[in-house]
Amino acid sequence: MRVALVLLLLLSAVPGAPARAADGPPPVSPAELGAHLRFLSDDLLEGRAPGTRGDRLTQAYLEAAFRASGLAPAFGPSYRQEVPIRLVTPDPKTSLDFSGAAGSESAGRFGDDFVLGFPSPEAAGNVTADLVFAGYGIEAKEWGWDDFKGVDVAGKILLLLAGEPGGDDPALFAGKALTKHGRWRTKLEVAARHRAAGVLFVYSKEGAGYGWEVVRNGWTRPVTYDAADTRLVLEGWLSGAAAARAVRAAGESTEELRAAASRRDFRPRPLAVKIVARGVPKYESIVSGNVAGIVRGKGPAGSAPVVVVSGHHDHLGLGTTENGDAIYNGALDNGSALAILLALSRRIGARAGELSVDVLFVSPAAEEGGLLGSGRFVASPPVPLSRLVACVNLEMSAVWGPARDLVAIGASESALGSVVEAVAKREGLKVAPEPAPEQGFFFRSDQYSFARAGIPAIWLDLGDDLVGKPEGTGLSLREEYRAKRYHRPTDAFDPTWELTGTAQLARLVELVVEEVSARGGAVPWKAGSPWQR
Repeated sequence: MRVALVLLLLLSAVPGAPARAADGPPPVSPAELGAHLRFLSDDLLEGRAPGTRGDRLTQAYLEAAFRASGLAPAFGPSYRQEVPIRLVTPDPKTSLDFSGAAGSESAGRFGDDFVLGFPSPEAAGNVTADLVFAGYGIEAKEWGWDDFKGVDVAGKILLLLAGEPGGDDPALFAGKALTKHGRWRTKLEVAARHRAAGVLFVYSKEGAGYGWEVVRNGWTRPVTYDAADTRLVLEGWLSGAAAARAVRAAGESTEELRAAASRRDFRPRPLAVKIVARGVPKYESIVSGNVAGIVRGKGPAGSAPVVVVSGHHDHLGLGTTENGDAIYNGALDNGSALAILLALSRRIGARAGELSVDVLFVSPAAEEGGLLGSGRFVASPPVPLSRLVACVNLEMSAVWGPARDLVAIGASESALGSVVEAVAKREGLKVAPEPAPEQGFFFRSDQYSFARAGIPAIWLDLGDDLVGKPEGTGLSLREEYRAKRYHRPTDAFDPTWELTGTAQLARLVELVVEEVSARGGAVPWKAGSPWQR
């Protein structure tokens, strides 16, 4: 009862929450965004990890906001869709050893030198298997690349390099820009299709796109898995030093293996080594939930095009302590995006019946655990997939003031690119190229689930050319966040954030929705896009 009262007071205090003014609903304001963001990143929610009290409070807050904004429940009579999850809490004493022709080696210390997950309860934290080096673990017909060449790897643990071969060569895997094949979760899917027992990735910052502390923090806390997927019994990462120990136990050279993997004629190479992984993980079946509401437009009920606006609500919960703080609040990731989602639901909710499209606001669960919530959403959508014409996803959104440019990751694949260009021109903004294309951001948030289901999708954000700030300030702030706050307890609310930029982004999302509406929902994929229906 006390929590419900807090939620009610917070929502009623949001500026602009009352009914529509005579000249239209009030615009999204920094104060409104700040009110949402402060609550969503508060210690009370303990980092919003799936299945926790903080997760349930977050879902309740989102549903209350959607109700207050007049959104209709998306899932029949409900605003929520259950997302079943297998939660695996790792054993801090997990061990990994290599026994080979050239001797035995320990991988080192769990968390510092390696991380492991035992996703299948059947394995019960006890895996012994032969190790096979399978290069980058990529099958890509469109690039003429196959790391498997028909070799049977069933029951083996695959040692894989992170990223893609080719470096900056634009003729191979799009050069510097990461494709879906370099995504480590794609490699897990490929390994499972080949009936491998598991995968160990060789970490490098260039291949992973982030520091080892991100890997450590993601795998030494409870890890979420698809409750229906038990194909792999072992997943994990090895530091460069730990990988060298594994290869040394087999009497091989990491340099030679890496060189071999860069060639098209590479074939999987069995290593004369067994891995022995031991731990006592804790398995739980939990349920989180997608939260969604819909604003009806003026189109025919039940057949109007639907534009999705999304932003995930989960974060990492409690984890490794840094400077006395173990709460991973997830203020920027993804509280900032949730604040925009909720503020826009209020504003567009007050415009019901105006647009030619319906607007579906959805906050997926368990994005951090592998896009589990958005995957569940597109697998069991509340409306036919054929009605979903576009997805505008929000992720780690701008908090450093207004910008002269915007970024639409994934826009080059569909007519959403021309939509964004039209909006930018109207607002006097530039469309900036995707930042850090080598990190493959398109494949790392919920827009990817929608794209895989055939729905044109983008991740929209401001660029780094900040108004009134010296050149390079925006990039410096973004890089500082990635280095010192991303997936760490330091991603907490900062009262110095300039949420005028966040409000600017909210306006841009609304303008994109309006432009899609003006086009009657016609924003198809470009010819040749791999995501075409």
